[in-house]
Amino acid sequence: MSYWNYRVIKTHCLEIEEDNYQVFEVYYNDNNKIEGWSAQPDAASGESVSGLRDDLHHQLEALEKPILVEKKVGDTLTLVEDGSKF
Repeated sequence: MSYWNYRVIKTHCLEIEEDNYQVFEVYYNDNNKIEGWSAQPDAASGESVSGLRDDLHHQLEALEKPILVEKKVGDTLTLVEDGSKF
C-alpha cells in the first residue's frame, strides 16, 4: 500500500554556499521505496487549532528520521539518506 509522510530534505544553495533544511511530503510505493516528493516545502495547516497542532506534531516526527538529500542518478532526480539525523 502506498503512503506518504513528512521528511526533512537538505538542499544546498550554490549562490551563497549554504545548506537549507525544510519539511516536505515524501511519497512511497508499495515496496516502501520513495517514488516522489512535494515540489514545495509543506506549511503546517489545519481546519482548527487542534488540527494545526496535530500537523505540527507530524512534521516534528520528521526530525526523528534520517535527513534526505536530492541526488541526480542519470537523468532522474531522487532522494537518498545523507546518513545524518538531528
